[in-house]
Amino acid sequence: MHTKPSIHTPTQGIRIARAVRVRRRAVAAVTALAGAALISACGSSSTSSTAAKTNVDTARVAASIEKSVLTERHLHSTVVCPAAVPQETGKTFECIATTKSTKPPFTVSKTPFIVTVQSTKGYVTYVGK
Repeated sequence: MHTKPSIHTPTQGIRIARAVRVRRRAVAAVTALAGAALISACGSSSTSSTAAKTNVDTARVAASIEKSVLTERHLHSTVVCPAAVPQETGKTFECIATTKSTKPPFTVSKTPFIVTVQSTKGYVTYVGK
């Protein structure tokens, strides 16, 4: 039994060639991304003794103090904390909360908050002075 050879038109040949090129490019892109991921995974571990110490997320602390002032005193505040504080247990630092009274005369007051780092995981406590 003899099978009939398939006949491709020139247009079909161009489509097949284009599909092959697209597939090769996709495979090359995926391979490059996988290689980049492997290379980026190689590096120093943060558990080494010479690793840089992390800092407290002071922006998150400031937002937490603002929320507490609003919840407990019903005052909107703006809190400013130091930019970089080492995340060391027992370390303390000061943040300043600025509030404006809700009734005339509208006075602005600044309240210091003493923040204490409780753990190396970033847990802190704070108390207004």
